[in-house]
Amino acid sequence: MDIFDVDLNLLIRNSIMRTFLLPVDFSDHSVSTYKYAINIAGTSERTRLYFHHTFNDQLLNTDPVMDNSFDDSSMLNMELIDEFRKQSLSNMKKLISTVKQYLDVMNLSNFVIESSVEGGNPNWEIIDLCNEINADLIIMGTRGEGKKDIFQGSVAKKIMNKASIPVIAVPFGDFEKSTKINVMYACNSNKNNDYMKIQSLFKLLINIQLHVYVVHFHFEGKKDKHEFLIEELKELFYESVYLNSVSFSTIDTSDKETSMDNFIKHNDINTISFIAHKSNIFKHMFSAELTKHDFFRLDLPMIALHD
Repeated sequence: MDIFDVDLNLLIRNSIMRTFLLPVDFSDHSVSTYKYAINIAGTSERTRLYFHHTFNDQLLNTDPVMDNSFDDSSMLNMELIDEFRKQSLSNMKKLISTVKQYLDVMNLSNFVIESSVEGGNPNWEIIDLCNEINADLIIMGTRGEGKKDIFQGSVAKKIMNKASIPVIAVPFGDFEKSTKINVMYACNSNKNNDYMKIQSLFKLLINIQLHVYVVHFHFEGKKDKHEFLIEELKELFYESVYLNSVSFSTIDTSDKETSMDNFIKHNDINTISFIAHKSNIFKHMFSAELTKHDFFRLDLPMIALHD
């Protein structure tokens, strides 16, 4: 593992600092991701930003037709992999330099920057590294601005499913400039679990102004049942310090896309949050009729929480 700018003494002195793991692909999307991370981290709390890139180190398939062709192809592949590694290290150094310049311009001194470059499968590398560095949060890109970056849905969704810590998937854009985050939280119809997860949102985004809009869309016509569940959840917040920062809604609809779009527009929603279940990350969100496509199409940051 190649690590840059590690100050062990500083880490020991600030052992209570939070660690954000940022998987990057060196595209413009990576810029959106690290600016978003810096924004939600705030200006007072010590935060470690750990940047990681996984490059492809798999040998290409060969179909030897001559005695020495396999050895020759293997040697060529090893040279290509070494070149991938060198290029990734160079790109990481450039990115870290850019991040430091940004922090200097913003006059921010509460960040520790670390990075690593590894070959392998990004899904498993990210999860393993998350445990190794004791990360509190993963912040990664999702769909780019019409670009096929490595996080074009597949990696981000798999990390949401596999990780045991919150994952924020950030689309390409200027979301890092938000001074207030309005979250649409997908009610899970389990009041105690929802209560704990909503509280965890406030702790996760403690350094930024936050309002959580708890909503349950339903399509089965069982409006009274769902309203009762929402009222039970609302009662749990009566004695909470977050009472004035949480709103509750139930929406009976047959047109999920229009209803969701209207709710987001009316409440100025700029972030989506849900509980990612291990068996199926969107299994118990609002309804079986809502799928991951419904949320990824919104092009808003998504916070995946876990049981």
